[in-house]
Amino acid sequence: MKTLLTTIFFVLIVSYAANSQTKYYYTTVSSPDKTTDYLFGFYPSTLTYTESASVKPYTSIKAVLLNQKGANPFKSNNDKIMILLKSGKMIRNYTTQAKEGDYAVEYTTQPGENHTQYYCFNGKVEANDIDRVWYILSDTQIFELLTAETKSKE
Repeated sequence: MKTLLTTIFFVLIVSYAANSQTKYYYTTVSSPDKTTDYLFGFYPSTLTYTESASVKPYTSIKAVLLNQKGANPFKSNNDKIMILLKSGKMIRNYTTQAKEGDYAVEYTTQPGENHTQYYCFNGKVEANDIDRVWYILSDTQIFELLTAETKSKE
């Protein structure tokens, strides 16, 4: 049943991503009693590089969290993404100043709901440069994300 739910989640989430062959990263976080039970997906194909006179250049990458029905509300407290680039360099997202919206680092996702989050990294990051990805909860739990790919619908 868990495999079916995971598959359904990622079919829905992938619809948000680009239509070409797309590599994405994901994990399931669940406690034995299912009070914590959510899916987390990270989608480098959605990255956006921004250069502006008002801010330092940065790359933002979309992630989606789906809190399962029956679980407790999920409360994010500045969770982080750590990326190992193919060059061997390790990067970690930074905390934005946003207090609400998709860039805010503190949010609550109710059971049965999903939350879109954008993680920001200093400088330019290319999707093809990413080797491995970790999801870090409040600096106390680290989950290495699994890798998957979708094929083009062309």
